[in-house]
Amino acid sequence: MGITSILNIARSALSAQQSALQVLANNIANVNTVGYARQEAILKEADPTMTDGCFLGSGVTVERVMSNYDKYLELSMARQSTSMEEQKTYAQFFSRIESVLDEANTKLSSNITEFFNAWQGLSADPLSRVARSDVAMKAQNLSNGIQSVYSELANLQIEADGKVAQGVDEVNNILNSIAELNKKIVAGTASGTQGGSFTSERLLAVKELSGKLDIQWFEDAEGALTVMTGGGKSLVDKGNVYELSAERSGTGNFYSIYCNGNSLAPVDITDAISGGTLKGLVDLRDNQMTGFMDNLDDLAKSLMTEVNSVHAAGYNSSGTTGIDFFKNVTSDYAANLDLSDEIKADVGYIAASSSSTNPSDNGIAFTISGLGSATVEIGGYDTTYVAYTSTIASTIGNLSKNATDLAEYHQNLMNIVESQREAVSGVSIDEEMSNLIRFQNAYQAAARLVDTVNKLMDALLGI
Repeated sequence: MGITSILNIARSALSAQQSALQVLANNIANVNTVGYARQEAILKEADPTMTDGCFLGSGVTVERVMSNYDKYLELSMARQSTSMEEQKTYAQFFSRIESVLDEANTKLSSNITEFFNAWQGLSADPLSRVARSDVAMKAQNLSNGIQSVYSELANLQIEADGKVAQGVDEVNNILNSIAELNKKIVAGTASGTQGGSFTSERLLAVKELSGKLDIQWFEDAEGALTVMTGGGKSLVDKGNVYELSAERSGTGNFYSIYCNGNSLAPVDITDAISGGTLKGLVDLRDNQMTGFMDNLDDLAKSLMTEVNSVHAAGYNSSGTTGIDFFKNVTSDYAANLDLSDEIKADVGYIAASSSSTNPSDNGIAFTISGLGSATVEIGGYDTTYVAYTSTIASTIGNLSKNATDLAEYHQNLMNIVESQREAVSGVSIDEEMSNLIRFQNAYQAAARLVDTVNKLMDALLGI
């Protein structure tokens, strides 16, 4: 009985040291794996047994395989990921908006200047049909330019809206992944082990999820992770997933984000998302791009209103009056700014004179040319047209630079936290090799013990 017990102890030692060596091998294999948390086999003395009236040891067992990570560092990384991905989203789209609004591409300021200069040319020769054709051409260039910029911004807005729906799908995939990992980790805990590899994989999933939207989470005694939105809406509860959904709604028919949690009806959380890629996309779509499109709308409305109010009071070379220069629209001014049908049909309808009896008078042409440098109302503010377009360009330039700087700032902070995490969770080859020698020696000692027991058994049988 005693020799058999010794053999069982040796067998448990071989098994435990072999498991520890396997964990070490896995650490070494994943030394360059992103997000991998170093694992450690925790050895525990096996329960002693009563033999000859005494409790004698019965060997060693692997209590669990533990992942080395600091939950506060993981939380800090997730927060940095939320801010960093949000600013990267802003930087990406602001850079593209800046390209769309760049004067070298739009020529908004130069088109405005050339338009009013053409009126100045007409005022010098009020009867010239060539000068009228030049005014119409410059007006068409200005209208086409504003329409083109407005259309490109609208396309970017639609793209951002599509990415909102795509982001919701990505979030749901991550949520389902976390729930499946929860099940595996809980099953491991119930069987007396710990899914170290699953824990590392889940930490990576949480980091990725935090880049999409602001979240909060906690781990229960079974090792399961409960994940909620920053506003407290349930997303994952152990193995249960409460997916988000993207539904079109509102006047713009854009996607709103709903949380299909444990409430009776889906809750709209679009405005409650306060960080991550989704927050950036929603803000860009609903506020930033809408703001620049409104700026163009205000510019087009002011041009139409100011020029038409003067032009309609003037007379052309045939004595006709009451003609609008720009098509009179009541909404979507930037998208619809265009010459009036009369002037499109015949540039002779362009009015230059303020006198019904003197077609060579240049009062109207001169007054309209003066609008180019005059202070006018645009979007509720008194400014000039060139100053207004310059303000639009400088605003997007500042926003783009600020977003780029903030993205770089949060990336630097992320690098610092990742370095701290690496010190806790990273694999050190030197340390692993040292442990490898330690467990190798222990394994060899257990093997020697088996050999010794084998000799004892031979001696016993020989007797």
